[in-house]
Amino acid sequence: MNSGSYSTQGVAPGSLVSIFGTNLASGLSIANTIPLSTTLGDVTSVTFNNIPAALYYVGPLQINAQLPWNVLAEGATSGNVNVVVTRSSGSPSAPQTVPVVAAMPGIFTVPQNGLGQAFAYDNTTGAIPAPTGTVIGSFKVAPISVSSGHALIIACTGLGPVTPSISDGEPASDGVIRNTVAVLEVLIGGVKAQVVNNGHGVLSPQFVSEYQIGVIPDPSTPTGNTVSLQIVVNGVTTSDKVTIAVAP
Repeated sequence: MNSGSYSTQGVAPGSLVSIFGTNLASGLSIANTIPLSTTLGDVTSVTFNNIPAALYYVGPLQINAQLPWNVLAEGATSGNVNVVVTRSSGSPSAPQTVPVVAAMPGIFTVPQNGLGQAFAYDNTTGAIPAPTGTVIGSFKVAPISVSSGHALIIACTGLGPVTPSISDGEPASDGVIRNTVAVLEVLIGGVKAQVVNNGHGVLSPQFVSEYQIGVIPDPSTPTGNTVSLQIVVNGVTTSDKVTIAVAP
C-alpha cells in the first residue's frame, strides 16, 4: 500500500510502498546508500512483475520499497502486477496481486500512519504547521498564517510520472527539476490553495520517491488546530483526516 496514506486502493509507479507479511526478512535493515540497492539484509529481491524494486527498509513483518517507474507495460496507465519477495534462504514468497494506477497520492504524516499531523513546513520559517506547544522532535512548530503569504511545502508520494524521467532508486539530486506530469489541486479546510510551479509537484532532491508540493493558502482558508489538508490528482482525493494548524 501507499506508504504515506496507507490506502489500499492501489499504488502508483515511482511511489514509496509498504508491503506487509510474515518472515519477509530475518531482521531489520535500513538502506544507507544512494542510489538505493535492490538487495538489503537477507532480502535478495523484491520484484514487481519481475522488475527489482529499490529497497528503503526490510523487516520480518514489513518492507518499504520504491515501486519501479516502468512497472506497467509501455503506454498503460493501470493494471495488476505481481509482487514477490525473495530471501537468501528459503523459497520466494507466493506472488501477490497489486493494483497499479496512474496516481495514488499520500501525504506523509508525523504519526507515520497516514492520519493526523501532516509532515509539511512553512517555506519561510521552516516550522511544521502544528498547534503551538506541540513537540515534534527538534523541529520548529507554529501554525501557518493565511495572512502571511508564506508557502507551505507538503511532503508526499504517489503523484505519478515526472518529466524528465529518473532512474529507479535515485533522488532528484542532480539539480534538474522534475515536475509531475499531472496538474494538482490542494485543499486546505476544503478551500483550494494556490499551487505554485504552475500546479505541478516536484520530486524531492533528497529522498527517493518523495514529492514536494508548494502551496499558498487562500485568505479564506478556515483556521484552527486540525484543518484538513488534501491533495487531488487524476480524480483521486486524499483523506480529510490529515491535518495542519492554520492561524489568521
